[in-house]
Amino acid sequence: MLTNSPQLEKLGLQEPRVRALPLSRVDSLLDDVLDICDLASIRCDPWQEGGLEAVASIDTDGQWAATEFGILVSRQQGKGNILLPYELAHLFLWPREDGAPKLIGHTAHEGVTAREAFRRARRAILASPILRAELVGGGKQTAQGVTGISTGNGNWSIELKNGNRLVFFTRTGSAGVGLSFDVLIVDEAQHSPLTILEALLPTTDASPNKQVLFTGTVPKEDQDGEYFEGLRDRGRKGGFERTGWIEHTPVGSDDPDTAEKIDLGSPQTWREANPGLGIRLAWKTVQDDWDRMGQTSPEAFARQRCSIWPSRRQAAAEKLSELDIEVWKRHAHEDAGVVGDGVVLSLALGRGGGYGTIAAAVRVDTESIAVEHLHTEAGTRWIAPKLKELKAQYGNALVVLDAKNAAAVIGALDAAKIKYLAMNLDEIAAAHTLFIEHVNAGLVPHRKQDEVTKSLELATTRNIGRAGVTWEQSDPTKPVSQAQAVTWALWGVLKSEASPKKSTPPPPKAAVLTRGDVARDEIDLATVRF
Repeated sequence: MLTNSPQLEKLGLQEPRVRALPLSRVDSLLDDVLDICDLASIRCDPWQEGGLEAVASIDTDGQWAATEFGILVSRQQGKGNILLPYELAHLFLWPREDGAPKLIGHTAHEGVTAREAFRRARRAILASPILRAELVGGGKQTAQGVTGISTGNGNWSIELKNGNRLVFFTRTGSAGVGLSFDVLIVDEAQHSPLTILEALLPTTDASPNKQVLFTGTVPKEDQDGEYFEGLRDRGRKGGFERTGWIEHTPVGSDDPDTAEKIDLGSPQTWREANPGLGIRLAWKTVQDDWDRMGQTSPEAFARQRCSIWPSRRQAAAEKLSELDIEVWKRHAHEDAGVVGDGVVLSLALGRGGGYGTIAAAVRVDTESIAVEHLHTEAGTRWIAPKLKELKAQYGNALVVLDAKNAAAVIGALDAAKIKYLAMNLDEIAAAHTLFIEHVNAGLVPHRKQDEVTKSLELATTRNIGRAGVTWEQSDPTKPVSQAQAVTWALWGVLKSEASPKKSTPPPPKAAVLTRGDVARDEIDLATVRF
């Protein structure tokens, strides 16, 4: 899918095999980026200018056409000459419309990668008198370093007089917490586990004109590249209002059948996958890689040098878990709602706490447990009041949740004095196993709720240590909270039934105290010692 533009044709670059631009695009601010390249003495190759032209696309309102943009390219092509001009243009040329300081975040999987990106930006700014003059303090040298540039304790940041800041950091579970980014760069996106991006991506939600740029290579199976893969699939499909995607890959590399037949030793394959070939990557280097890896590690050569990343086969995408979805569908009945005594409520939060889902379950007969999706809504402030209301409605119902998943609302639940049962990892894994066993055995009646069925269809699984597996999103745009909530609610019913009931012993029977019961030295029944 190639989308050409007059600007792109003027560049005369080697076009990427896939170049899907957001439907909202009407123009590009490429000229601004090239101006900053001149000031920073950055020389971009034609393919890099083509990438910048696409990423800098704007809509009819002058805002970024793509709120998410991904670039897939093999190693050593010089993608830094896309990231650095892009970051400097945001820092120096493109202010926020409301005049507030802009915060740009550059995050990488490895600390050394983030630090090297920072050093490169620092060198470019300090080497340009015009750019350096915009730093806090005019970029003067002090005993602590250059004013406007921080390097202490892993805090790599560049600040301008107008308050704009560019910060560099590594991705961790708490990365970006407490910050609100206008622009976020996710480098080394082949390492993009959903658990980390669920916390990181919402840091851009408050920006009136946000954009997230992903750059990376083909991930290995053990690199947790789920989000990057989801972005790739959306990009290859194309036709999205706010999603852009570029990939420099060989013809046929996205099809699992044709990808297997690509000639890895062909110079044409090398050319299609390496836009910097003959510019900053020598032909003999690729030839040496092939001579060294062609026989011993062809899979690694295909991934690292040729960017061959076939899409998942359709058959594999249809069944992402052991749940028999047809059995689930057959046991949908309009009269199968959750009613009666012994109802258990469950809570599951979506990506980054951006929304929440409440479900319920109840024992129907000696074998069957009915489940039902009760409520899903954006945000989290509604959750505590709604749970309190439902808990009272169902007779002080038990509430179950995963404390880590629900961390964003635990304080609100405690403040509302809502008691809940927090599941540990073993219990979360057991809940998943028990739910699938019950569904596949036809023991989970439910009302026909398309949103729950869709969530179960699209949910895949992920390992949780040695405990087992639990539900996971197969695509970050497809909610899994409904699948989680009904699963945990069913487990809550089984847990409550297995827990011993607390009983209060009856009070002792009343007895008549006689003179014979009193010790010999006592003279008054009123002072008898018991």
